[in-house]
Amino acid sequence: MTPLPRWADVVLLPLLNVVLAFLVGGLIVLAVGQNPLQAVGIMLYGAFGYGSGFGYTLYYTTDFIFAGLAVSLAYHAGLFNIGPEGQAYVGGLGVILIGLALNGTH
Repeated sequence: MTPLPRWADVVLLPLLNVVLAFLVGGLIVLAVGQNPLQAVGIMLYGAFGYGSGFGYTLYYTTDFIFAGLAVSLAYHAGLFNIGPEGQAYVGGLGVILIGLALNGTH
């Protein structure tokens, strides 16, 4: 099997994933008996329609962004990856150990 061209890998596949996610979500909303277009409008307004909604969107996506960066950094370095949750736990443990070692010094 030949690999996809670079433009298809970078543009076409993510776009196809988003369209497929909206279609599956729309079918689920339709199965519940509601209007899928109205549901998408409410979702987009809640995420981007006003200042604090956009702020909450950024606030809640930072964990996913940093988890993705952590996984990609380990992947590109060719190292064993314990996953974003494991990396967060080990990072938290490291912060605790450093805090205990500093013992309140400035």
